Amino acid sequence: MLTNLVAALLGVMDALAFTYVAVFFVINMGFVAISQRRVRKLLQAEQVRPAADGHGDTFLPMITLLVPAYNEEVTIAESVRSLLKLRYPSFEIVICNDGSRDRTVDVLRREFHFVRVEREYDNHLKTAPVRALYESRIALPEGLARLVLIDKDNGGKADALNAAINLAQGEIVTSMDADSVLMPDALLRAAQPIVDDPAGVVAVGAQVGLANDAVVVDGQVVSLTLPRSWIARFQVVEYMRSFAQGRTALAALDSLLVLSGVFALVRRDILIAIGGFLTPHMQSRVGVEYCGEAPHTVCEDMEVIVRLHRYLLDRRLAGRVVFLPFPVAWTEAPENYHDLGKQRARWYRGLLEVLAYHSAMIGRPRFLQVGLFALPYQVVFEAAAPFVEVGGYVMLVLSALTGLLAPVNALLFLCVATMINLCLSSLSVLMCVQSERGPQARTSSRSLFPYSELGDVAMLLVFGFLSNFGYRQYLLYWQLRGFRDYVAGKKGWDKFARKGFLST
Repeated sequence: MLTNLVAALLGVMDALAFTYVAVFFVINMGFVAISQRRVRKLLQAEQVRPAADGHGDTFLPMITLLVPAYNEEVTIAESVRSLLKLRYPSFEIVICNDGSRDRTVDVLRREFHFVRVEREYDNHLKTAPVRALYESRIALPEGLARLVLIDKDNGGKADALNAAINLAQGEIVTSMDADSVLMPDALLRAAQPIVDDPAGVVAVGAQVGLANDAVVVDGQVVSLTLPRSWIARFQVVEYMRSFAQGRTALAALDSLLVLSGVFALVRRDILIAIGGFLTPHMQSRVGVEYCGEAPHTVCEDMEVIVRLHRYLLDRRLAGRVVFLPFPVAWTEAPENYHDLGKQRARWYRGLLEVLAYHSAMIGRPRFLQVGLFALPYQVVFEAAAPFVEVGGYVMLVLSALTGLLAPVNALLFLCVATMINLCLSSLSVLMCVQSERGPQARTSSRSLFPYSELGDVAMLLVFGFLSNFGYRQYLLYWQLRGFRDYVAGKKGWDKFARKGFLST
């Protein structure tokens, strides 16, 4: 009797696991189809209307670049130099040193001739105490209104972003990492959707590329090759799949919940209205209503977008979050497995924090696609995924041992799951490297990434396959550690060390 009950239970669990994998595959193949169509359309449009130089265009809104910095002495100077190369008619750069323990401030003061100033500004968003304000005395390039440095007590990345928002003068602000490098036309590309629909678009995100082993000269990526390390190559494929496939499709469905902290544009008035980025200092009525007193998250880039959706849908206000699949920003991925593990544990912990803060949206028709699709998808296929995968492994082993499932069938199921992941990764890689011509035959072709060599493409496809054996399971282990940290109430960031970009 007990044996029959166990067999029945295992049979049900096996059926659920199969259904879970099948539904995941169908949804993500839908994402691939939507993303492919969107990417082709945008690449063709690029041949007709490429990004202009921006100078003299009075219709572009002023943008403030928010650059939070914590222990960034290795990469901060190169990153700021890349910002000075931006082509845009009216922008400013506000760097916020968040209580760094290294020489970040010293490097900035030496490289960009910052001098201390006294300046009044609106303290819309409460932050940790500000120690000093500095302005650069270098000759600023055309379009750059000012280069400012805030030095404040440590309060976390979100707190640093809020301090920079307080000082910002732009209608649009862009959050970015101090260790990232922007393409010269990044602002022009990202601002275009806002120019096309100023009343409808409230935030814009873009593809992020990995620049490990790339050569950076005067703040620009001049030579992009595949990283030498295996761990970085695995992450190149992951980023292509997450950004080009997932986020492009979700944005097309008005269901995008996260814009990378590496680079994203958001309307400043909306950010202030919802209380800024989430920190324990938050005193905004909206922020406290949604997230409670003294909230905290290590996934501020996702949380702020979910809260933005919630605010707009609660009040029935128009507002779309747009995503561009073009890589306009480059960042450095961790190149040792321990740092990678800590990063993924933090990401998973942050996901759980965001879902907990905004659980009231899940399944609620008033929140449209966000409440009925986007958030449930995150719960079922992101938050629950580590437990489902571990449970699937256990069920397959037990089913094989009890004879309910022949070992050859268990192996076949694992092969099918592996091929599904390989299929989705391969389609994402091919989407990113495929060239597309404009409507005229003489128009030059263009792709999202310049990996045009057959050997590079083949290598990415191989690493998409190899990631299923060991790498995927390693990340699974760290996600489970992230769950443990969430249950334990851990708040730390676990920042990893950067080696810096190559230069000539």
